[in-house]
Amino acid sequence: MARILRLALCTFFILSVLSHIPTATATPANCPVDRSHLVPRFGGRWFLLGANVPWLNGGYSADFGTVEEWGQHTYDANATRAMFRTLRQQGANTVRWWLFADGRGAPEFNASSGGAVTGFDATFLPSLASAIQIAAEENIYLVFNLWSFDMLFADSTATARGEHAGGHRDLIVDSAKRASFINNALLPMLRYPVGNSGYTIGTHPNVLAWDIFNEPEFGISEPPHFTPSGEVAQPVTLAQMQRFIAEISGAIHRNSNQLTTVGSASMKWNSSTALGASGNFWRDAVLTVYDPQGYLDFYQIHYYGWMNGDERYWSYSPLFNDWYEAGFDKPVVVGELPANAGGTNRTPAQLLTELHANCYAGAWVWPYFNVNDGTGQWSDAQAAVRSLSNAVPHEVQIQRSSPTLPVRVYIPLTIR
Repeated sequence: MARILRLALCTFFILSVLSHIPTATATPANCPVDRSHLVPRFGGRWFLLGANVPWLNGGYSADFGTVEEWGQHTYDANATRAMFRTLRQQGANTVRWWLFADGRGAPEFNASSGGAVTGFDATFLPSLASAIQIAAEENIYLVFNLWSFDMLFADSTATARGEHAGGHRDLIVDSAKRASFINNALLPMLRYPVGNSGYTIGTHPNVLAWDIFNEPEFGISEPPHFTPSGEVAQPVTLAQMQRFIAEISGAIHRNSNQLTTVGSASMKWNSSTALGASGNFWRDAVLTVYDPQGYLDFYQIHYYGWMNGDERYWSYSPLFNDWYEAGFDKPVVVGELPANAGGTNRTPAQLLTELHANCYAGAWVWPYFNVNDGTGQWSDAQAAVRSLSNAVPHEVQIQRSSPTLPVRVYIPLTIR
């Protein structure tokens, strides 16, 4: 008995000491067994793994539209296929591809500044349908980003960024201009047929989701939480941005069977419990007041080294704050992170592995093509993507015949 008591006391002492040894990072929480932290689609739940394509072949906002002043239209079916095939062969399943950005290439406007949307040029919809058809053939899923805070830059000229670049604040704040975008661009795009597939763009299974706005927080002026980017000459209020996002999301939900999200610049503005965060400004309660179907299906946050913080008073890093600690009520994809892992104090492989362990729902490296911003390119991350894809194929290899799980299903309704 004495020997057993001594052993018990020794064990207690060792465990007490070990419990006070500091660790570099907290042990990741166990993710939900029902995989509710992953993105729902096709009756299953998935980890979205891939890359950002802000442009193909250097055509910012000209991949699908045309910058008329320069005759710039850069969509190329062969380049698209090569990119999709490269991604798939390295284990990726998704691409986040930008469409309108600042408006210089699409859609079409009836005035250079503050104009209403009139539709698309002749290249836009056929090029977009071509990319979707190729994605289906190469087994890649697409998330199309509509707008970026660049649309709130000062109106430009033909010799600068293009006469339709920037100057589009009215699309957000003016109800008639918002309606012109929805009725003359968004809905015709969702209804457009994709080749002979029998699908429209809004029903095609390889269009996974629509990212309504890239980093909207940088276009909002509302102290103390929001200070617009220095180049934003036409900022909006938080309520105005929330209404815009809700109305676009609602229109997509009513007229497609696809998902919606928003590319929040940081969990600072998408979490109420992360260390030092301002709050979740894209939750259902603040969006559905403008449109009952204006909610988002999954959140998306961006992560770069500046968000690491001091880890005492603040940190917006998804490496420091796991999905539970950040208090998320929906799946969360890390929609941008440096392909070379610069500033994260991790290798690309460590970065992706930790994000997955912290119960995030995906990661899209920034960018596919080098944009000379110090973040690298796809080649820096491809081995890490392949490694993670091999480790969790049941989460990354999207199957359309997965067992049915409880998930909201959206059926196109009559257009309001």
